[in-house]
Amino acid sequence: MNKLIPVLMMSTLFVMTAVAVTRARQNPIPEKFTNLQVLPKDISRADLVTMMRGFTGPLGVRCEHCHVGEGNDLSTFDFVSDARPAKATARKMILMLRAINGPLLEGVGTPPAPGISKVTCFTCHRGARTPLAAPTPVK
Repeated sequence: MNKLIPVLMMSTLFVMTAVAVTRARQNPIPEKFTNLQVLPKDISRADLVTMMRGFTGPLGVRCEHCHVGEGNDLSTFDFVSDARPAKATARKMILMLRAINGPLLEGVGTPPAPGISKVTCFTCHRGARTPLAAPTPVK
């Protein structure tokens, strides 16, 4: 019986690895992207994925919030489509953050470290889909 446990553990690990590799092959992220209206046309795959993950956490959403598709199988998503209104809103928010962190905050406060923004999605959203407002004072 004691010899069976390591065999079962190794078998389970093998199956889990095989499933992960299969999913990775089924859901490849393209090398080049289309319909980039706000992001750089030559953005790398790694940078785009990092940016998208940077939206999901601070907003408490998943890919289907902005992109047409459902579930975890990204190969079924239509990332080019502009059918979801949240995608247009996301583009406006990206432009807003660029303006705030660029000219609007130039010379205000201590400059952040290179690659770090003073204002991010989390500044207002704090993990919520809709930006959190300060409580109104009771009179």
